[in-house]
Amino acid sequence: MLEVQDLVCRLGTHRFHWNFSVPEQSFLAVTGPSGLGKSSLLNALLGFLPSESGRICWRQQDLSHASVAARPFGVLFQRDNLFEHLSVEKNLSLGLSPSGRLSGVMQEQLLEAARRFQIDDLLKKRAGALSGGQQQRVALSRVFLQNRPVLLLDEPFSSLDPGLRRDGLDWVQELQREQKTTIVMVTHHLAEVREAASHVLEGVSSDQWTQYPA
Repeated sequence: MLEVQDLVCRLGTHRFHWNFSVPEQSFLAVTGPSGLGKSSLLNALLGFLPSESGRICWRQQDLSHASVAARPFGVLFQRDNLFEHLSVEKNLSLGLSPSGRLSGVMQEQLLEAARRFQIDDLLKKRAGALSGGQQQRVALSRVFLQNRPVLLLDEPFSSLDPGLRRDGLDWVQELQREQKTTIVMVTHHLAEVREAASHVLEGVSSDQWTQYPA
């Protein structure tokens, strides 16, 4: 269970207050008007945005003061998920090893992920030369290789056309089934993700959020 218990954060003059829980292997869609703190919530979970009070717990372990690296989260942002000057293969290798140096087993894992996400023919290409849809598949492959129990998604497909957004969501659902991942996804397109989501967290104001079944 991922639990956010009366978490209060500030960003400039904005005060955010969240209180919700997500069962393991569930899919929480986070929605609401712009400026309420949807992306700030993900930054707070990751440890990038300090909290004034409250707790973030995963499997009853308090993560509120844990380092970014010690938290159980993988993440996909709307943009800047890849090192565009590096090859696709190098980007994927950094998902397995901070140094990018891979053992034989790791190299096979990389190739398997590339085949799964249909990017095995792109491995030698520079990430910045890919289309938006290809870049998102590479980013998903890297998250798949990291194999974190919770995946945070900050509108990673919003810049794509509706067909590619649907493909991206299909990849996320496949990853969730394969790795039994808990998903927290920020979206402005709730209708598109409602079928995949099990719960919705909807913002009314920056300190008023409502959780309900999808």
